[in-house]
Amino acid sequence: MATVGNLALTLSDLRKRTGPQGQLDWVLEALNESNPILDDIPWMEGNLPTGNQTTVRTAIPMPSLRRINRGVDPSKSATRQVADTCSLFEARSEVDIELLALAPDKAQFRRSEDVAHVEGFGQAVARNILYGDSLTNPDEFNGFGVRYNKLSGEKGEPGYQVISAGGTGKTNTSIWIVGWGERTVTGIYPRNTFAGLKVRDLGENDAVDPDGRKFRAVSTLFTWKPGLAVRDQRAVAAVRNIKVDTLTTLDSDGKRALVEKFILAKNRIRNLDTVNPVAYVSDDVYSFLEIYLIDKSNVHVTRRDLMDGGQVLYLAGIPVRKLDALRSNEEAIK
Repeated sequence: MATVGNLALTLSDLRKRTGPQGQLDWVLEALNESNPILDDIPWMEGNLPTGNQTTVRTAIPMPSLRRINRGVDPSKSATRQVADTCSLFEARSEVDIELLALAPDKAQFRRSEDVAHVEGFGQAVARNILYGDSLTNPDEFNGFGVRYNKLSGEKGEPGYQVISAGGTGKTNTSIWIVGWGERTVTGIYPRNTFAGLKVRDLGENDAVDPDGRKFRAVSTLFTWKPGLAVRDQRAVAAVRNIKVDTLTTLDSDGKRALVEKFILAKNRIRNLDTVNPVAYVSDDVYSFLEIYLIDKSNVHVTRRDLMDGGQVLYLAGIPVRKLDALRSNEEAIK
């Protein structure tokens, strides 16, 4: 049997959100994450009810050298179609009307719970963009990790876009370089639907407790139908198998070698000047890059101060974002 407190707000939850003067406290969102990939990704409507289909050219006809009085064989190009599917993320918040009546500020009490749901959606989608695998879970859309999970391949294949940092075991992380663009990499949503998170106030209705008994509650329904379309496989590159537990002990040559691998990966992105490139790293790699700023041999890691007092880190001219969704316990790929 499910526990009521894990599914719906209780009197204990109300007490934990009420200040000493009887007013609702602001909730410190200690579990929030920094996932700026959700701000960078452009969203486009798919051309399928379940996602998007892309036609990719796989072969180009080459001309022949023609001799006088001799003809040439006809030639043609070749294409294939790739279908990217969307997922359906949904959540529901239910607050007993009797509990809501006790709250000093009813709207703020509901809003404090809604904000937590929105953060949960952001974390779930960001993780799916990186690690989603439809073979493991058919309800997920495929993320970057499963699309670029090999270290071999010819130019034009996903494996060619991946550089290994040499790590083994299950304590690794990755650097992802994504060239966002309408014809390269975008987020997608199903045809004739909506982009982003949709929040619907369902008002007062019947809710059901774990024993199947009904009670009156006010409900909020959250829905998001995201997907990921990689239309140009050469618009993404990665440095994978970065051994996390050795980052702080690398000597000068080891630090330089890791930065050089990033440059190798970056240069495998086609037409870098026609996309919006962003590099995503874990907090361990971000700290490594900041420390490398003061290395006397550093010429590739830079930092720019913003007018609002913030700072942006650049690696070989590409902005670097710290992504909490990026794990530091990835299994090494082969």
